[in-house]
Amino acid sequence: MLTPVSGFRKLNVGSTTPNAPPPTSLKGTRLSLHSSLQQTSTGIQALDLVLGNGVNLSSATLFIERDRGEYTPQFARHFISEGVSHGHTVVCCGERVEQWLETLPTPIQQDEKQEAEPDLPEDQLKIAWRYKRRIQARYSHSYDLSKHIPSSQLTTCHVIPSSTPAQEILDQISDNITKTDNVVRVILDRPFFPDLEDSSVFRFHYQLRQITNTKNSVLLCTYPDCIPSSLSFSLSSLYNNSMTINSLPRDKTSVYRDYHGIINLNKVDNMCSFTSPTPDMSDRFFKIQRKKFIVEKMHLPPDLSETVSRSSSTNSGSGGCGSGGGASALDF
Repeated sequence: MLTPVSGFRKLNVGSTTPNAPPPTSLKGTRLSLHSSLQQTSTGIQALDLVLGNGVNLSSATLFIERDRGEYTPQFARHFISEGVSHGHTVVCCGERVEQWLETLPTPIQQDEKQEAEPDLPEDQLKIAWRYKRRIQARYSHSYDLSKHIPSSQLTTCHVIPSSTPAQEILDQISDNITKTDNVVRVILDRPFFPDLEDSSVFRFHYQLRQITNTKNSVLLCTYPDCIPSSLSFSLSSLYNNSMTINSLPRDKTSVYRDYHGIINLNKVDNMCSFTSPTPDMSDRFFKIQRKKFIVEKMHLPPDLSETVSRSSSTNSGSGGCGSGGGASALDF
């Protein structure tokens, strides 16, 4: 007797082959809500929401520094600290990288208040017992800028001198990516600046994207806005995400006195998704506090002045249905 054969086969989330084992759970990653790709945090929770709850593995993000460029290192420091907190392999190259590693912010403990409280026994976890494992696993952290990570904890960080030739930089990055199954964070600070030749620099970034696009790696690169426009356009086509960081003047009389800078979103890619990319490309303000990095959408403040409201009501009353130009009880 022939047994009925069903054409339906159950697929695991994040897998492209039937009956395949689930993907390896990497520390500091989670599956995207919009696709089956794994994501990791930038170290700034507010920026993760702008980029779709984080950056996808095998993706690259480009930061363009405008004006003084004093706040771009804060984005890079949070990115590195997030990797150190999860034990990711961090590969850095650039002139300012060693200074960044000396001033990495320290992650704030998840439950500082609960540390003083006694732990509840397992019998009392009747409702939230399924979340017991998730209490210890964190996707992203908040950081305290007043405290720095000691150098003894930076065992997973590898620094490549900025004077290293281009091919040797690519070889060292490739070696660090291929010899581990963990997440690898690659940070490049102004590579080959200011001696920028469009053809050679573009070839370097093209080969770099081929290397970082194969395994569990994320790339972050910074450049000043004075690079040639042709190179800036070419890099934007290679990188998945691109944004410009503007520093605001420190003027107490300015309208933007409560903020430190503006983020201009140039490109936010939607990788491996059947839906059309519809990200909110509005500009954002950012404000850096000691224990919080705030990113807010730009908007005009409401006009609450009494003179405007009174003048508008007077103008509307003059065109009412009453006869004559004077005020009337029938005017509305």
